[in-house]
Amino acid sequence: MSPDDTLGENQRLAHELALALSGEGPTHVVVSPGSRSTPLALAFDALEACELHVVLDERAAAFVALGMARATGRPAVVLATSGSAGANHYPAVVEANLARVPMLVVTADRPGELQGCGAPQTMPQRALFGEHVRLALSLPEPSPSLSQRWLHVVGTRARAAATGSPAGPVHLNVPFREPLYDPERSFQPEGDVALPTVVRGRRRLDTDTLEALAADLSSCSSGAIVCGPLAPSTVDARELASAVCGLGARLGWPVLADATSGLRFGGEPAQHPIACGDTLLRAGVGRAPRVARILRFGQPPTTKSVLRWLAAHAGDMWLVDPDGEWLDGGGAASRLLVAEPVSLARDLTAALPSRPNTEAAATLARFRAAEAAASRALSRHARDGEWEGRVVSEVVMALPPGARLHVASSMPVRDLDSFSGVREAPLEVTSNRGVNGIDGTVATALGLALVSRVPTAALLGDLAFLHDLDGLEAAGALAATRGLALVLVVVDNGGGGIFGELPIARHPTAFERLFLTARPGDAATIARGLGLASERVAPSGLGAAMTRAFAAGGVTVLHVLVDREASSTRRRRALDEAGEAASKELSG
Repeated sequence: MSPDDTLGENQRLAHELALALSGEGPTHVVVSPGSRSTPLALAFDALEACELHVVLDERAAAFVALGMARATGRPAVVLATSGSAGANHYPAVVEANLARVPMLVVTADRPGELQGCGAPQTMPQRALFGEHVRLALSLPEPSPSLSQRWLHVVGTRARAAATGSPAGPVHLNVPFREPLYDPERSFQPEGDVALPTVVRGRRRLDTDTLEALAADLSSCSSGAIVCGPLAPSTVDARELASAVCGLGARLGWPVLADATSGLRFGGEPAQHPIACGDTLLRAGVGRAPRVARILRFGQPPTTKSVLRWLAAHAGDMWLVDPDGEWLDGGGAASRLLVAEPVSLARDLTAALPSRPNTEAAATLARFRAAEAAASRALSRHARDGEWEGRVVSEVVMALPPGARLHVASSMPVRDLDSFSGVREAPLEVTSNRGVNGIDGTVATALGLALVSRVPTAALLGDLAFLHDLDGLEAAGALAATRGLALVLVVVDNGGGGIFGELPIARHPTAFERLFLTARPGDAATIARGLGLASERVAPSGLGAAMTRAFAAGGVTVLHVLVDREASSTRRRRALDEAGEAASKELSG
């Protein structure tokens, strides 16, 4: 083809593919600048259905897209140029895979004649993400033989795979020959066309199966419902909270909810799930009541005490998963219910008798009494002193109704489970619990804030903060133009706090040398260097500082210095006291 023909085919392919990938509604597209991806960047930018966000660093860009998809439940697009650029998407793709977050990862590539011959910015990209994607397609070079219909089907297939069962990331690799752009030639797409569509319904069990399950549950002398971290693409958190708590009330069973399950904050006080499950069971699984049946929704819970309690119920646990994922590392489950969780919970509630049995009610009363005893001890410690438990309490209570909180893995997500208290105002909590890593925490929170347009906070440690400075740069670049209200609460304990809770902390020589991760750098100073508002604040002053930050708007870094050893000692004392108080009630 002549250069003019090549340019025209590049533009045509890019437009038709972008049109199909954007689907039927607004689509967020995160673009990192690059040459080979020029046709696609311009095509997405020309579509009214697409909102573009430019993030310089490809690693941060992918996590921003991850946060956007978490917030909307719809696939966000992340676009990179050829070569190593797309490889920087890898950590976010792995997280999206295991967390079931829909993403469309599009990498531009060099044409076939430039592969394997030392051409710059060229490497094998067809299987860049291996088994971590739902679908990987490498398109041919643009040519007249690629029909409009075929390109639309490719884009529709990609969206269907990203939002399918299970949802997750999809990779499209698109090669282009030069020329990639000519200022003298504009592209005029054809008129409106009807795109292929995918219609997908909810999985619901038939009436006979529901009645049999309800009969089994109602015959159990006691039981419990456990909700782990929420996969955002599988269910609406507020609907799930209402449905599962309603089912628990009908059965008379306690609902133990992970802090990242979507059930813990807001909702009806009378049906509020049991909080701080890890603390309730901390004093020993043997002293906690054994129940006849456990229904488990969501991913595996975060905390070890709850996981040990579940493992002690081998053969008596049922998993609920709409995608048929058997997520049971402890091997306790005896049945997997492949059904949409909200519909299942509501259908079972309707099929059950109106009153729970006497023993189930007694077990629920023991859990409620244990929760009250544990909460009194935890709240007393969380309101006192300048330590990490106080940080969590202040953050949760300072966030306005309807706000979002993104919490990092490691110690923050565990402290949130124990020290967040009971909050009646709605609060949406997210965490990257697919791989459970600290990577991309700031960038994910940025993606959430860009889409949600509600006050958003991230609770993270100093290491997670330093690990995502490219995400911080992206936040600073986008803050001025996007009307963000994002507060980053950085808990600085000198790095390695979670390792201090593990047996390795008692190693006489290796702990400080190999596991403590203190790094030079001050969060407040780094933030100011990027032109962001920052403030050093004590834990007890966090509430007021967050209120000021949200009122000012933009991105604010609140740097909270705490003593690692003092926090660790205080945490153990608080959890031990609360666990002992709870176990007395549970062992009754």
